[in-house]
Amino acid sequence: MKVIETKDGSKSLYLPELDETYHSTHGALQESQHVYIKSGIEYLVDQNNPKLIKVFEMGFGTGLNAYLTSDFARKSNCKIHYRTIEKYPLSISDHCSLGYSLLLPSPDYARDCHAIAGATWGQKVEINSNFILEKIEGDFFDYSDQESSFDLLYFDAFGHRAQSELWEIEVFQICASLLRKGGILVTYASKGSARRNMISAGFEVEKIPGAPGKREMMRATKL
Repeated sequence: MKVIETKDGSKSLYLPELDETYHSTHGALQESQHVYIKSGIEYLVDQNNPKLIKVFEMGFGTGLNAYLTSDFARKSNCKIHYRTIEKYPLSISDHCSLGYSLLLPSPDYARDCHAIAGATWGQKVEINSNFILEKIEGDFFDYSDQESSFDLLYFDAFGHRAQSELWEIEVFQICASLLRKGGILVTYASKGSARRNMISAGFEVEKIPGAPGKREMMRATKL
């Protein structure tokens, strides 16, 4: 695994064994901001203006989505409960090597980044007054939640070419089981087979403009 620099100046990780990067090489920061913040949580707030949002993230990875969501919670004064699952957590040194705490010019953001990266797995941790984090170390295929109460799901798996099993109907059925009716799933992907599998799992799917370097992405609503 090695650190790479993407086109917007932010860093990502490259896995030689999968020939895959954790983010778009066109811009890690731009991708996360566009797909998960602008098209995900900002969209949800604009639609419903909820007092509390429950977010589930498939794949904590580098933590960038969590960092940006925590920053959004602080700035918007929106309460967010954030649960994320990761089968292969990165080390603290890996997180530090990416320098994500320096991406935004805010001491509060930097402090939250360090708190999120260092948060104990398996425990709920208050990162700031608007953001509660729970990191789970485990396999998404083994995860279950009887509440079906999440408002938003960040689907940030590795791409279909690297791990096609993460884009099958069964995976999207698990996603649907985690979301409330009307809950939203967002992903950077736009592959036709993934869209068909989402529909088969009970989602209504729309293709919307993607992050820089990608024409389209998908946003799906649980029916």
